[in-house]
Amino acid sequence: MNTTATLSACQTQEPDQIAASRPDELVLCPHCDLLQYLPALAPGEQAHCLRCEHQLDARQPNPIMRPALYAASALLMLLLANLFPFVSMALAGNRSEIHFFDTSAVLFTEYQQVLSILVWLFIQAVPAFCMLAIIYLKLGMRYQLPARIWVARVLFMLKPWSMVDIFLMGLLISFVKLVATAEISLGMSFWAFCLFCLLHLRTFQVLDRHALWASIAPSPQPDAAVKAGSTGLDQQLKLCHCCTAVVPLTQRHCSRCHTEVTVRMPGSLQKTLALLITACVLYIPANMLPIMRTVSFGDVTDSTIISGFIMMWQDGEYPVAIIIFLASVVIPIIKIVLMFWLCYLAAKSKQTTAKYSGNVYRLVDWVGRWSMVDVLVVAFMAALVRFGLLASVYPGIGALVFAAVVITTMLAAVSFDPRLLWDNQQTEVDKPMQYRQAEGKV
Repeated sequence: MNTTATLSACQTQEPDQIAASRPDELVLCPHCDLLQYLPALAPGEQAHCLRCEHQLDARQPNPIMRPALYAASALLMLLLANLFPFVSMALAGNRSEIHFFDTSAVLFTEYQQVLSILVWLFIQAVPAFCMLAIIYLKLGMRYQLPARIWVARVLFMLKPWSMVDIFLMGLLISFVKLVATAEISLGMSFWAFCLFCLLHLRTFQVLDRHALWASIAPSPQPDAAVKAGSTGLDQQLKLCHCCTAVVPLTQRHCSRCHTEVTVRMPGSLQKTLALLITACVLYIPANMLPIMRTVSFGDVTDSTIISGFIMMWQDGEYPVAIIIFLASVVIPIIKIVLMFWLCYLAAKSKQTTAKYSGNVYRLVDWVGRWSMVDVLVVAFMAALVRFGLLASVYPGIGALVFAAVVITTMLAAVSFDPRLLWDNQQTEVDKPMQYRQAEGKV
């Protein structure tokens, strides 16, 4: 069972329990900019920020071999998922069978090249690269392989765009929609893909990011006069968002990963607001244009997101209808509204809501990518349901526009700097009790 390590545990841990950090290692919280000691963690323990409760580190047992083996197993399952039949569908004596790669290939042949490339990147290319990168980085911890800094930078940049778990949810939704009218058979590749999803998620769960960067190069430590308990900005320090190293304010590039480091993300609020306004503009046509065109016995029906939800609700498919409504309607709207609210709070520096709004930001950042499920459902059904005038599904232009909405809102969350919510705080007054006790002030 995981436990949470706090500052008070700093003096109770032994150095030999640490995989990549020292008991006196100073770190900056990427969400509230508080400078604090990272405790010596035993395997299975986690360290959370004392002010905003953001997870700073999680120590994993056997941090080299476990992620590498999980990633290698995931790649094997992805290979098997592309070698054999994925799903087949029988309707009125006709049968349609697809391979996993057809999910994006059919879109390409239907003059939806941009959407096809996006789907291929989200469910094949990015997940495969992430697994290969983890294997390379973990082997590099033993054999000192070159270019590990570049690989690590790209890995953590692409991680949110790996959407195999969302595609699996989309498959389940598609099956519920199709099983009432057709016979669905699952091939060997489908089960291989399910295993790939599980192994992919598990690989990231056991990946120790702090230990990974420490194995590439030691974390540069600030001057001995620097003390924990105040913000990095107060002590002329800034955080490298790439490798989480603490960098002096006067230093332009990180000495570990060579990334350009700024005190705060340049133009964070302006970029976030611009992306949110773009998402609002795109959201209107995304709901008005057809996301899917269905041909049934020669009749052509164009479905928007809302009309598709109403149709499933009228057909009694309540769980699927609710999932689609939440993912495609509720979540995008709530995410846009909450991101506008966070920008307002960051501009006004509302001290009483910093911790609460920080938790809201983490939730919004995590849940936003799930809105892509409707687009992936359309991509899969367009590949599988191919029976000519009897029954066929084609992606509509609305699918591409809605994908642009989801991508834009995800980029808005990435461009938002949560540390702005904590700036201008009275850190000495608001220090956690553990800090004031450790400093002899209580």
